[in-house]
Amino acid sequence: MLQILQVFLAIFGVMDPVGNVPVFITLTGKMERAERERLATSAVLRAGVILVIFVFLGSAILSAFQISIESFRIAGGLILVLLGLQILFGKEHVVEGEQVDISVVPLATPLIAGPGMITSAVILAKEYGYLVTLIGIIANLLLTRLVFRYSYLVVRLLGKKGALACAKVMGLIITAIGVEFIRNALGVGT
Repeated sequence: MLQILQVFLAIFGVMDPVGNVPVFITLTGKMERAERERLATSAVLRAGVILVIFVFLGSAILSAFQISIESFRIAGGLILVLLGLQILFGKEHVVEGEQVDISVVPLATPLIAGPGMITSAVILAKEYGYLVTLIGIIANLLLTRLVFRYSYLVVRLLGKKGALACAKVMGLIITAIGVEFIRNALGVGT
């Protein structure tokens, strides 16, 4: 039981379910509640699939493609930088008049199952075993889904102007998080 708690807390710190809420609100704030719910469920399920694959096959996948964890972090960082800039400059996620499904990128990955979480999944599986790691991942994914479900309360509380102001601030923060991913991967400032 202690190991499960340790793994849960380690994953909680990296996945940061509560910290992901402002980004989720920023990306889904203009959507109807039903659409936001569908997107949240889809993102959490897809992140779960990604993490389960990396628990069992992570080291092999990265080795097969000759990708280092640092390169993986840089790629995730670049995605977040681009997303943050899109939010800052008011770009919508639209392709040829249709809304883009953001449940895979950026919600499932790199937000929920980002490079740090994928790396943690690989390391925790080696250290604690598959079952304990999977329990920790599933518990955190359920918590993520729960906090996403009630994120609309934050939007209601802020109102339209408050939500727009928060979106712009979050765009800047998302860009900074992406830069931090890249800096950490490059070993800059450590």
